[in-house]
Amino acid sequence: MRSIQIHPTSLTPYGHGVRRLPTWFPPEAATMTTASFNNTYAPTGAISLDDLRIEPSAADMVRCTANVTVAARTVSLEATAAGTIGAMTSMLYDIGAGVEIMSFYQQTEGAEIITYLLCDRDGDRCWSYGRGRTGDESAVNALISGANQLAKN
Repeated sequence: MRSIQIHPTSLTPYGHGVRRLPTWFPPEAATMTTASFNNTYAPTGAISLDDLRIEPSAADMVRCTANVTVAARTVSLEATAAGTIGAMTSMLYDIGAGVEIMSFYQQTEGAEIITYLLCDRDGDRCWSYGRGRTGDESAVNALISGANQLAKN
């Protein structure tokens, strides 16, 4: 597994505010409307998370169980890893939708955490993002967004 890269952000104006994007994110993202940005980098697709439970496990690991819908079929998954991102990555591989994180960035915006990812699957790459109340929730949403985009390639 490759190491995760952490990059600085740039302040890029959009609409009536400022969207703080990682410097490695596509430049055209800065001028997109919110709807276009969401449709491009967090599209809905065949994979959706219905439920995720995270529990502490031995040796500083976490045990995650999830119900994931894949093409209208609900699948129950489980993985134990060093963190929620590792567990969700493992579960995506279990359903044939594995995603490797090439770059990662999180930021706080109000009461939400936003995660930006550069994802790879077999040399195909995409940029994705997710929002959530916690870093884990936003990262999982970004991973699923990436998996949905790469499933189309």
